[in-house]
Amino acid sequence: MPFLKKWARLVLICSLLVIAIILFSGVTLFNHYLEKEFTQTITRETKIAEDIDWHLAPLGLFDLIRGRTRDLQFSAGRLAFQDGPVLEDFTLKSRGIQLNRNAFLFEGKIEVQKLAETELTFRIAETELTSFLQDEWPEFVPSVELSPGAVRIEGIVKEPLLKEELPFTASVRLEQASGNSLRLTPVNIKIGDFEVPPGVFAKEILNWQFPLELPWPLMIKDFQVEEGFLRMQWREK
Repeated sequence: MPFLKKWARLVLICSLLVIAIILFSGVTLFNHYLEKEFTQTITRETKIAEDIDWHLAPLGLFDLIRGRTRDLQFSAGRLAFQDGPVLEDFTLKSRGIQLNRNAFLFEGKIEVQKLAETELTFRIAETELTSFLQDEWPEFVPSVELSPGAVRIEGIVKEPLLKEELPFTASVRLEQASGNSLRLTPVNIKIGDFEVPPGVFAKEILNWQFPLELPWPLMIKDFQVEEGFLRMQWREK
């Protein structure tokens, strides 16, 4: 009898170990599957997606039923959504996201309905800002130069009387206009060889905003102007 009891305990312990290994392996394999699916979905939904990497914390059964994740990290070397600029050094860290489960499972789309505590950082090159301004206001042919703590814009403005095109340069203050856009406010402006008080022409010439639409419920937290780049930090709404 003692031998049978020891044998029964050994069988029970081995069975529990096998079940634990199967469950752990299943969770790990499913996580890898989800990470692969997320990567493919992001690639389909963006115009540029380079060096994509996902890391998901192990998911439980109720997480899957509810369509939510636990801790996750998503990074990309370069990422551009369909109507947005190229974002570089893109890193998102979140305590969890609530997905539209049906959209992901049946349509292959990532529709984020809600974010837990989240940090997103990326940078935008001055060439991307220039492209945006030239698309929005081609008549000014604007170009942007970024240096630590400073923004400078050059372009062309038409003189109203003689109808001549004159070059202009402006030192610009970059400030937050809303939860997802920045405003360019001129501090000093020069048209041709003349210094122009900002209050005279600035609002007409440089009344510009730079909206940045992300497909997730995020808002601007902070930003810094660096050499050739604008670095931004976002958080959950």
